[in-house]
Amino acid sequence: MAWGIWAIITLVLLIAETLTVDFLFMMFAGGTLVAAITSAIAPDALVLQIVLFAVVSVLGIAFIRPWARRHVNDSSKGESNVYAMRGQVAHALTDIDVKAGRVKIGGEVWSAKTYGPPIAEGTAVVVVGVEGARAVVEQFNPTNNYR
Repeated sequence: MAWGIWAIITLVLLIAETLTVDFLFMMFAGGTLVAAITSAIAPDALVLQIVLFAVVSVLGIAFIRPWARRHVNDSSKGESNVYAMRGQVAHALTDIDVKAGRVKIGGEVWSAKTYGPPIAEGTAVVVVGVEGARAVVEQFNPTNNYR
């Protein structure tokens, strides 16, 4: 019946992992899973179960966790949300000046403004920043590097 205790610990660790997504609790869950399987096969070998739990957990932390952190859900390699909009080409739906305007970025319509000269409706613009819920744009020039 010790396998049931190991199985419960495994489930608790997996639930904790879903809350943190740090891959630490998952490595311990792997160790407890191996211990549960060992307990089902050899119920009287508690020392072996503990040793296998420790070895599998340490190996997982040392080798699998670093790989998983590099390849899964890595937000450090790019910008997301409004920060990813910088450099995107948009289309001016209305005249744009320092106070107001509207642009279409991808499939979305945004309020916009420019700190440069006024931009006419229908002009290609590029997003140079976002202030609150308003895109800051300037007239698109293909020779500029906007990122």
